[in-house]
Amino acid sequence: MITVNGLVAIDTLGLVFRAGGAGGNRLVTWAHACDLPDPWRWVAAGDLVMTTGAGIPTDPVEQADWLYRLADTNVSALVVAARADAPQMLDQMLAAADARKFPVLEASFELEFVKLARRVIESALQSQRNRLEASQQLFQSYTSALRERNDFEGRLATLGRREEWHVEIRDPVSGDPIASSGEPPAGGGRPETADIPGRGRAVLTVRHRKENKIIDPLLVHYLAGLVAVELEQQAIERDHRRAEGEILLRDFLKGAVDFAAARAVLERRGLHGPLVALAIDPIGSASWDPQEIHHAYALRSINPLLLREDVMIAVVPDREDLIRTIVNAMGSESKAGVSRPIIGAHFLESVNQARLSLARAREGEVCLVKYGSTETLTALAPKTLAEARDLVDRYLGPLIEYDRDHDTSLLATLTTFLTNDGSWKVTAASLSIHRQTLVYRLRMIEQLTGLRPASTSGTTAFWLALQAGQSAGLLRAP
Repeated sequence: MITVNGLVAIDTLGLVFRAGGAGGNRLVTWAHACDLPDPWRWVAAGDLVMTTGAGIPTDPVEQADWLYRLADTNVSALVVAARADAPQMLDQMLAAADARKFPVLEASFELEFVKLARRVIESALQSQRNRLEASQQLFQSYTSALRERNDFEGRLATLGRREEWHVEIRDPVSGDPIASSGEPPAGGGRPETADIPGRGRAVLTVRHRKENKIIDPLLVHYLAGLVAVELEQQAIERDHRRAEGEILLRDFLKGAVDFAAARAVLERRGLHGPLVALAIDPIGSASWDPQEIHHAYALRSINPLLLREDVMIAVVPDREDLIRTIVNAMGSESKAGVSRPIIGAHFLESVNQARLSLARAREGEVCLVKYGSTETLTALAPKTLAEARDLVDRYLGPLIEYDRDHDTSLLATLTTFLTNDGSWKVTAASLSIHRQTLVYRLRMIEQLTGLRPASTSGTTAFWLALQAGQSAGLLRAP
């Protein structure tokens, strides 16, 4: 596409600058002849406005105002081929053009506007043809990259090599790189950026590897659209993995699947090394909704287990940086509890530890509390013997009284049930009773206390009371 300077350089047109030469690099997209006194109503950004001067005011102040109003439309330039009776362009108008860096060109009245318009239109059409060819080449390069490489970064590298571009995708919030075509060039041309549409939440930056080479911004937007399709496909795959993880986590919570036996499945999800349970209460402004947190960049190679109940339950690697990233992404004032490293046979206990730690985080108005820290244990434990006795009486008193009056063992049953992470099978075997007998006893416990032992609230309350009673010497340790 031709610039104002490019038109001036064509000798046969006879164009000369009268003012606004600093704006000579403006692109000219179309040409429009207008002798009306209000040309700004009839032109568009990028137009070259051609006039014989008939519509230009005679008053110097009005001329300057006329120029300002025309320049406000972002037209590329004004060409004046004045007829004999047209007013002269006064200093005030030319000074206004210089101030706005708005090119004002002068030509002889004999200049045929059709000839000038033809030059502009031919340039615009050629630019469109060049863009079409460049976009076709881009699509071909991208298609070839799809055939040649299976990995996303490999495809970007192939594309960058074919186009001589450096391509980079970044997180728009942190600025952290997500993917790139390789090492950035030492020099290179001016970078062009474009937001990637869809759920990608990313910014595309493209720079030519050769110095002073400029990339058409439209091509960058085309590429952003192509990348968006890939990122959306990746997002759909993450949605599937999250759904699979929810099913697996529910099975762990119900005791239907043994955590230790599923280790190979967890490792295929990127969950290597020691793992912990999280209980998160999302609060405050968030960069990721709880239902979308699995798309956060820090989690894209990890695929944690996530389940939204009354709070968000998660199983992630025991890495503090990762844990804080998840919690902070879900809300600036979020609270979270972290369990000790999960031992396969005690998965439910780990979840309870996370929930207890979350309760402590809420109580202490802190972001994160880890179970097992001195602060956590001190805060969760009763401060006095009276507090311990009150906790035991409130939650376990009805069971102690019923056992004493009926010579039953409901308290021992409850203790064994919680110690075995709520496993019905293991508890029944430990007590040498039939499963239906265990069901009956647990129902009796629920009727006497109003709390269901297998529920989160029941497990938490009973476990705290048992620990308090044993620590204070009010109950005999099993």
